[in-house]
Amino acid sequence: KPQKKVMRIFSVSHCTSFAATTTTTTVKRSHAFNTKRFRSSLSARMENQHSKAPARCTSSDKEEASTSQGNADKTPPLFKFGLLADIQYCDTDDRTNFSGSQVRRYRNALNVARNAVEHFNLHHAEGDTLNMSGTKSTMTPIDFIIHNGDIIDHQCAFDFETDSFKPLSEGRRQLADVMQILDKSKCRDWIFTIGNHELYNFTRRELIDGVDLKKEGIESYRKDGLTFKCASEDGDLYYAKKPHEKWKVIILNPYDVSIYSKGREQGLDEDALTLLRKNNPNADKWCDENPDVVQTERMSGTFPYFKDLEGLNGRWVPFNGGVGETQLKWLREELKKSNENEEKVLIFCHLLVHPKTTSGTGRTLLWNYEEVLRVIQKDGDGCVKCVFSGHQHEGGVHVDEFGTHFVVLESPMLASDEDKGHPGPFCIVEVNETNVLMKGFGRSYESHLFPYEQGLENVEALEYKIVL
Repeated sequence: KPQKKVMRIFSVSHCTSFAATTTTTTVKRSHAFNTKRFRSSLSARMENQHSKAPARCTSSDKEEASTSQGNADKTPPLFKFGLLADIQYCDTDDRTNFSGSQVRRYRNALNVARNAVEHFNLHHAEGDTLNMSGTKSTMTPIDFIIHNGDIIDHQCAFDFETDSFKPLSEGRRQLADVMQILDKSKCRDWIFTIGNHELYNFTRRELIDGVDLKKEGIESYRKDGLTFKCASEDGDLYYAKKPHEKWKVIILNPYDVSIYSKGREQGLDEDALTLLRKNNPNADKWCDENPDVVQTERMSGTFPYFKDLEGLNGRWVPFNGGVGETQLKWLREELKKSNENEEKVLIFCHLLVHPKTTSGTGRTLLWNYEEVLRVIQKDGDGCVKCVFSGHQHEGGVHVDEFGTHFVVLESPMLASDEDKGHPGPFCIVEVNETNVLMKGFGRSYESHLFPYEQGLENVEALEYKIVL
């Protein structure tokens, strides 16, 4: 197939270590976000200002910069959805991660989740509205919302100071803290994908059947509230859905092959553990010194698993996993069918699929990323327009030679300056005839996806455009 020209709108001239490609782009700003006035000025924030931000760096790339004003005064999108990842809430004080490279604001993640839901509700209306220029635009409801893995943190299940599991009720209570916020969403179709923290906190069966918080004794959770589950209605942890006749959404399970695939307190998967030990001598040594590890599940956060791992071998750590052969075969067939039917595809996978969205260490990559990437690029043959991931909290962006965008969402835990009108990372994705348009907010001015000018208050929604 002839390669289509790809244009991107998401920031300014983009040059960061997390996105190996460097491309010249322009900012498009949407409505401003003032956290203090958020609840009292929802309608006012719907008005588009269409201003540009100054560039932060330069680029030698020749890719054409688009100055499109998006889809505000055109036909309604084919479908649209809300998107966020890695809320990873825990009722605990702020602290750095295991390597000390980031500060995690666990409780503040709830504030970001609340901002996201209120923003999604704002865009869930249906009918005609007038923008500031007096142009009429059509609003459509949000079709679904995706949380792309890691809804609560490992610490909700495990006490690293006492080296023991916490009572189940702790995790249920903290899941309820999140779900009570998400349950305020006007859109009731939520998709929750599997991340490593889901498997730390819940069994595989719970992720398939759903966690019934009322039955778990959370009396404050309403009877008909949203159910947290990661499977389709048919009980599949990887599946496809059709939001439009010419579009397919594919949900992958990147922990199909994982030491934690059975879930909390079910014992480690021994085949996956053997594979991990083969590729990580630090894990091999730890298992030799702790022969009961299959039963205790004491792997993540317990030993220096990155020691002496070079380059992309850094992916061979306990909190990553892989796509199994059966799932891989299924993905290949789904993409072949999409090509035959002239469908376009969006893929959601908590773990990163393309190495160039990482910092070069591979620490957040699928174990068998090469196989999955080969299927997307070869069997997909250009039908996959974007692969959305989470897991790497700082985010990342890359566009491959086939025009497929690999977008890594940022974590609400890393959101900063909320008191200055910075709502935290989340977005709404509009799928149109000629483009996929992401409109949203970044974690900070350092965002790879939606960076705003440093020191700017009451930030505006920015756009990232995939031209089809």
